[in-house]
Amino acid sequence: MQITTLPVYSKLANESDVSRVFGDRVLPVQLSQHQLATYEALLNPDVDVVINTAMTGDGKSLAGQLALLAGKRNILALFPTNELAQDQLRSSELLLPQWGGEVRDVTQISGAILDDLLDDAEHLSRGEVLLRELKNHALVLSNPDLLHAITQFAYQQYGRAPTHIAGALPMLFDQLTFDEFHIFDAAQITAVLTGLLFLYEQTHKPFKTLFLSATPDQRLIAPLRNLGFGSRLNIIEPQRAGWYAHGANPGEQWREILRGSEITFAPARAEEWIVNGTRDVLLPWFEQYGKGAKAAIIVNSVATALRLVENLRSVLPDHIHVEPNTGLNGRSTRKKSYDADILVGTSTVDVGVDFRINLLIFESTNAGTFMQRLGRLGRHAGYVDAQKQFHAFQAYKAVALVPRFIYERLTEEIDNQPVKLHAGDIIQRDRLGDIMNDRVFPVPTEFKHYARFWGRFQAAKVLTVLSKKQVSTPFAPVRERLKQRYQTLTTASMGKALHEWQGYRDSKEELLVLESQAFRGGNAFPCGVIKPGEDEVLSYDLFWLLANVQLELLSKKAFLAAAERLGISVRPAWVDRQLFFLRWQGLLDQRAFISVRLTPEASRWGAERHHTAQVLPGFTLDGSTQPFLNTLNDKLITRATAALLIPDYEPQDASRKLYLTANIPLLPYSNAADADSRSGTIAFGRAALLLDSHLRYRKLSGDGGAIFC
Repeated sequence: MQITTLPVYSKLANESDVSRVFGDRVLPVQLSQHQLATYEALLNPDVDVVINTAMTGDGKSLAGQLALLAGKRNILALFPTNELAQDQLRSSELLLPQWGGEVRDVTQISGAILDDLLDDAEHLSRGEVLLRELKNHALVLSNPDLLHAITQFAYQQYGRAPTHIAGALPMLFDQLTFDEFHIFDAAQITAVLTGLLFLYEQTHKPFKTLFLSATPDQRLIAPLRNLGFGSRLNIIEPQRAGWYAHGANPGEQWREILRGSEITFAPARAEEWIVNGTRDVLLPWFEQYGKGAKAAIIVNSVATALRLVENLRSVLPDHIHVEPNTGLNGRSTRKKSYDADILVGTSTVDVGVDFRINLLIFESTNAGTFMQRLGRLGRHAGYVDAQKQFHAFQAYKAVALVPRFIYERLTEEIDNQPVKLHAGDIIQRDRLGDIMNDRVFPVPTEFKHYARFWGRFQAAKVLTVLSKKQVSTPFAPVRERLKQRYQTLTTASMGKALHEWQGYRDSKEELLVLESQAFRGGNAFPCGVIKPGEDEVLSYDLFWLLANVQLELLSKKAFLAAAERLGISVRPAWVDRQLFFLRWQGLLDQRAFISVRLTPEASRWGAERHHTAQVLPGFTLDGSTQPFLNTLNDKLITRATAALLIPDYEPQDASRKLYLTANIPLLPYSNAADADSRSGTIAFGRAALLLDSHLRYRKLSGDGGAIFC
């Protein structure tokens, strides 16, 4: 089935309004109405928080930087992926000189970049290096993990109070910007709000926060209003304001932001579609448009992406270059992919990263990822090649690969509901978004009780630090105000949270609290990987690697020696975080079955310890054909981790009944060999805590049957 989406135009700001705000200054760009409205809101002394919901491709990031470019603000901008922060760094380095700024005013900070800076610094701590970078730049691009670590007081300076760096943030920056906020989960939203409340309570300096998201999220808006930001919250909604036009060009006061596109819906997975799709779509597209053709394939699985690259390289002509962009590719490989004829990627590229294509083939897991990935198409009129020659795009096409039941919900009459899409429909992009959100995809669980049970320990961490002797007196009023606001945020007693935290310590289960206090949750099983063709070492999850890759186990010494032979430098701090060291030998032909075997102790757990987060004392793995599995098990059997057991459910059934997304990984488990044969599903780390908060309210029956409330 094929439909057509109409072009989208964004309303430009009136020249009189621009003059009123900027005076006689000549701006290097024409501002959209939503960009000017965002700038004005951020300068309004009666506004603390601004949310901009402009469409994908309409310059939300520029709207967030206008206060800096106009010389009014220093900004700490936070992006959900380092890939997106790197993309914005390149854009900012081009943009700043156009506005009279200096390239040196902008920098990027991430954990890896801090490691590099620390290696070059003499006699400086990690906190001192971080503070130096924050002080020396007007625009700092980073990730929310960094802000969370600062506001959880992870960075310390010798002789300083633990609050020193966190307390300095509002003095160094006038504005925080959170880009692509809609992809944050319940735990991350709680973490962000916990940190923001601390920053707002402990400064009297005007301080602004900007959230950029094409999808307004009530999981953010409702708590902000409950926390007292309602009267000081400004939501910029171009859709409601009439600042978009669809179809024919409405005139000179409008800018085209998305080109019209053909969209073909196909009920297939990428690896099924590619068998005939290469012949029927990809090759004809490049034959018809030649240098005016650029394609991206975005899929849900890293393994799928890597297999597609191998497949396409084997069947396409040599002049069509195919490059991967996944979490198992290094920075240089990912950078090279943006210049390839066909980029094959995963979620590393579907969030905000700007690349120039006119053919998009994509999978999606929900309505949000569907519209997010479709938003990569139609943004540009063409591209400039390595020889600086411009090639115009003459047509735009997408192939949306969806599960069979999604295809049927779109194209058939179900339960007396009218057909949502007909072949040949011509439709607005926002209307297509409404259709995809109208129960086409299952609505995933949002874990709305997470803050009450586990998010509260982030707030408890703040209150604990503010109670320390060296900071307690000056922060006493702040601590009392925060206690009340944190109780509003989490709907939990802070006194009880502090008491229960001590209880977890006493019972040797503090690991659960520490897991909850990390921004994304800790990866309990990170492995260092040397992968052919990459000029850096990689870190990835043990379970995924065992299931998808043929591997060689290396000692730490052998791993470092192999990296040195390849000319790859490896930071000691990175090495210390890895559980095992592996050499990539090739993708498996098909996914291997990996299962967890519990220890005798965990096998004897009663029903009171099922469906709730526990500290698992260790485990072993079954099923892998890797020859070194016994060596891994010798270490895993003593490794304590946060986990949750769901007896009598296979992972696929548990995921389906609980409406889980793919970022909640589940594995099958069985009991120890000397226990009964009961088996089920296990979740580790942050996934265990999320499920714990959900299963307290939505129970699963013990026999693998249906959910009951």
